[in-house]
Amino acid sequence: MKEKIAVFANGWSYEFLAQALDGIKRYAASEDFDVYVFTCFASYNVTEDQREGEFGIYKLCNLKDYDGVIVFSNMFNSEEKALEACTLAKRQGVPVVSIGNEFEGIPYMGVDGNTGMRDMITHLVEKHGVKKVWFIGGTPDHEESNARLAITRAVLKEHGHSLPKKYVRYGMWTNQLSADAIDELLEKEGKLPDAIVCANDVMAMSVITELTKLGYDLPKDVIVTGFDNVADGHILYPSLTTVRQNYEELGWQCCKILYDQIQGKKSKKKNLIPANMVIGESCGCNGDIDHWALRKEFCKHYYEKNTDDATMEQRERTMRHKISESTSYAELKTALRAHFEKYHLYEGPELSLVVNADYFRDVMASEQEIQQKKAKRKLEVVVTLKDGKAQMIDQVDRSKLIPGYEKKAGEQRVFFLLPLHYMQYNYGYFVLADTSRVVQANFLYEYMEKLQQALKMLRTNLRLDMLNKNLTKLYDRDPMTDLYNRFGYENRAIPLYQESVRKHSPMMVMFVDINFMKRINDQFGHIHGDIAIKTVAEAIKAVVQENWIAVRFGGDEFLIIAPDCDDHQACHVKYSILEYMEAKNNDGTRPYRISASCGYVITEPDSGNPLQEYIREADRLMYEIKREVHARDEVERALEAQARERKKTSHYEWYR
Repeated sequence: MKEKIAVFANGWSYEFLAQALDGIKRYAASEDFDVYVFTCFASYNVTEDQREGEFGIYKLCNLKDYDGVIVFSNMFNSEEKALEACTLAKRQGVPVVSIGNEFEGIPYMGVDGNTGMRDMITHLVEKHGVKKVWFIGGTPDHEESNARLAITRAVLKEHGHSLPKKYVRYGMWTNQLSADAIDELLEKEGKLPDAIVCANDVMAMSVITELTKLGYDLPKDVIVTGFDNVADGHILYPSLTTVRQNYEELGWQCCKILYDQIQGKKSKKKNLIPANMVIGESCGCNGDIDHWALRKEFCKHYYEKNTDDATMEQRERTMRHKISESTSYAELKTALRAHFEKYHLYEGPELSLVVNADYFRDVMASEQEIQQKKAKRKLEVVVTLKDGKAQMIDQVDRSKLIPGYEKKAGEQRVFFLLPLHYMQYNYGYFVLADTSRVVQANFLYEYMEKLQQALKMLRTNLRLDMLNKNLTKLYDRDPMTDLYNRFGYENRAIPLYQESVRKHSPMMVMFVDINFMKRINDQFGHIHGDIAIKTVAEAIKAVVQENWIAVRFGGDEFLIIAPDCDDHQACHVKYSILEYMEAKNNDGTRPYRISASCGYVITEPDSGNPLQEYIREADRLMYEIKREVHARDEVERALEAQARERKKTSHYEWYR
């Protein structure tokens, strides 16, 4: 036994998921297992790329690391992905149960909403005389939505009424599209029906809100019903008439079926929990629930909740600033570890942020390139908290996913794992425990959205910073030698000299000029002239220290600015450059010798002289050396010419 199960769910249905998890946790206490909830916020009203990135969290789970998997298939917002998850588990021999949607060969657990739905529509027709109905469904291909539509039609037909197709719209389980559907029907029909039946409470509350905004008095002008019995539906005015699904019992029963599979026991392939009608004010009745007492209790804590939400948002804003203001991946890790250790009231004392480090290190690569690098082995821990203390853990065991966590016998934990992604490209995941107030407050969507925005902004900032550095390099660097050019000199050498004066510290200013450059170009071509320039540049780079500046000052002229450098060090620099070139001359790869003249001065910090004066002096000293070199060369060339002439004469006399 691996002592853990995986749960695949959608965060948009957290209220029902939380109820089901209560039942799952009750069963966990009896069988001693942990629950890993892989959840996301895939919805129908975002792009396919965005949905694919959210669905990426399910790929993080290696099913063979778990005893079994529960798939909330009716909450996936994609029947295709739900079927894919169930089929994969079955193919790998991992026990699996589907909640909500029936798939062939997969054990199924569901709520028999038909009875509750039938009771509610019958109540509307027989108690309130409803004849004309508009129906707002979820999606056209959703099994449960279509079942609720079929029952509505069947009950109306039994009472001599009908529900034509033209009065059916789909709100895609969302607020705005449901409101839009009502606006469209109103514009087309000109008046309201007797009742508007919605396939869930979210769409029903959106319809009530839209109609109230348009000036209608509910339920006097129209009855509105939902399905799901969400908590907000009891506080809304009018409170919703709806159908309650017992998800806590469903969660417990689902675990029992799963563990029967794990232990090799037989169980029914199809299992249903009954649902029941809940009477609210939206149909004109009062029912058994004291909705005004619930509203009073809500109002008592309204200011406290608003204040709490504002504080949570402030903490989250601080976190986003820490992320977006980081200047490197290493700084991100340091900043977030310090932040979460100080502020984790809402996230809880246990959390982890795990990423593919290449996403922040190789910022010039595209997201697609990062994902194609097969970086599964490179997942790193940015931060992990245990008992409110940041743990110095850098790697994560992919079979465990929770950095540093080891299960304790008799202790059941629930972890929520959420995707980090940009569009369809996943680069990590975020972990919260069931003690997190962010989870409990159903604040997860906003939290995750802003966390990912901050991480994306960080990557963008790092990329822009690198681009700026590259542009700066192109602007103030000489492309042939990679030394600074005259722009680089202006931007860096002068401030360096000013700092040296401020610190009363001497500085070396050395001028280097290649000897006989014209001769190399004329005799061997400009390609070899470039080789000579690069060779001298290499000699200079070999001796230049980190806080020094080396400049290609002209075609074959170079300047070295060296803070904290005395005469002894300057001599060493000069002869190191000359020795480097001599070694290159002796390698036998060129038909000519490369040499340079070097003149230097040591600045006097308190003299008040500008840097340019020291450069002129170094240049003058360099030219004195250069004149000597050229003078020696002229003498040598003259002697060589005389020797050649004597040899010719001697040869002629012998021939005679």
